Amino acid sequence: MRYLHIDSRPHVQGSSAPLRLRHSASGLTDGAGLVLLRGIWDRYRVGTFLDARAAEVPGRFRSGLMVEVWVALLLYGGAVMDDLAWFGGRAIRPLFGWSRIPNPTTFGRWLRRAGSALVPVLDELIWHLVRSRWIEVGVPERVTLVLDSTVAVRYGVKQAGAEKGYNPKKRGRPSHHPMIATLAETGDLMGIRWRPGSASAAGGATEWLPLLVARLREAGVSDITVRLDKGFFSRAMVECLRELGVSFLLKVPDHHWVRGGLGPMRRSAKSLEITRDPDLAIWSGSGTLYDARLLSLEWRRTEEAGRELFDSVRVTQRSHVLTNLPGLHALTAWRMYNGGAVVEQRIEELAQLGAGRTAVNDLGGNALLWQMAGLAYQLLHVIRSTTLQGSWRTAQPNRLRNWIFRMPAKLTRHARKTYLQLLRSEPVRRLFLRALRTIGQLRAPPPLGAPA
Repeated sequence: MRYLHIDSRPHVQGSSAPLRLRHSASGLTDGAGLVLLRGIWDRYRVGTFLDARAAEVPGRFRSGLMVEVWVALLLYGGAVMDDLAWFGGRAIRPLFGWSRIPNPTTFGRWLRRAGSALVPVLDELIWHLVRSRWIEVGVPERVTLVLDSTVAVRYGVKQAGAEKGYNPKKRGRPSHHPMIATLAETGDLMGIRWRPGSASAAGGATEWLPLLVARLREAGVSDITVRLDKGFFSRAMVECLRELGVSFLLKVPDHHWVRGGLGPMRRSAKSLEITRDPDLAIWSGSGTLYDARLLSLEWRRTEEAGRELFDSVRVTQRSHVLTNLPGLHALTAWRMYNGGAVVEQRIEELAQLGAGRTAVNDLGGNALLWQMAGLAYQLLHVIRSTTLQGSWRTAQPNRLRNWIFRMPAKLTRHARKTYLQLLRSEPVRRLFLRALRTIGQLRAPPPLGAPA
């Protein structure tokens, strides 16, 4: 056998020996950390549940296997169906016990068959994982439920639901417009609602909110605050929130008729403390809108008027928040609303997991792709927040992928058993082994559909 030869390096401090590269038939893998996914998947009996609920979906591969393969691919770094070929030769199959990997054509056909049946099943499964995580970390007494939408730009004409609508990045370009619900304090994903690109920001929100609030109350959460941006503002939304009996922080667009309902504005005594600029002052005011409190802030900058003998004042920013929280100052409401902006981080984490990177010419199939991305996110969140320690508990998917999920190892077989061998010098070896032990000690979650 002829080897690829790399010359020696006599000018370096250390070994000057040349390198010779050759092929190996040994089972080497760069995805050893995906064993954590296998541990959580089996501990929470995810595959068993999916197979039972999707038994009527025809096909050569079981639906539980198809979902597991796609979730593993998203954690590994893939994002499109052609990336399924990566699992063919990187010793990923032995980690999960798979005998075969579906090819992109088979997987695309399964998406079209299983979309309408599996979307509600995965929605229930994501909530089940949230409750399972709370068994370990405790049920929060109060949460901020945040709804927001994101835009997935589409190119081409063979992607169902790709319609022209709100698209700030590529104006006029068809897109998908899913809505995402998260909990600001805990980082849990409450669910995803897939929508075509022509859907409005609040499309379907009033129908979805009662289900989300009911789930939280069933789990034992006593104090629920709903945070919505100005795209969700309407009289119908305010009435829906009031009927649900939840607290809310709803951003209001800066319309003239909105400002007309405000009382006199007063300069805040904390302007300099917040802005650090003596020429920039914060003014606050309050009023009533739709039988709720309207709290407003204005950032006013004092500017020299050139040759004139007086200064001019220019309003640089206005912010209006509608709330039913009593005794809340405008500055406090503004800070509480901005605290819910972590939903942008959750959307970014979904993007790191490949959400929205691929689509098919089927409405149910596209909805299923987004639900599986949501499932991948919540599984990752369970792993990092219950089995890891330190800064790893809040690590981004890219960091977890680079250091843990794509950790190198060697696979060997002896006496009909498969062994995963790690390097002793691996920097995160102890962290990984501790996480595996923790998964084995997790308390079994309640059956799906049972009270928390």
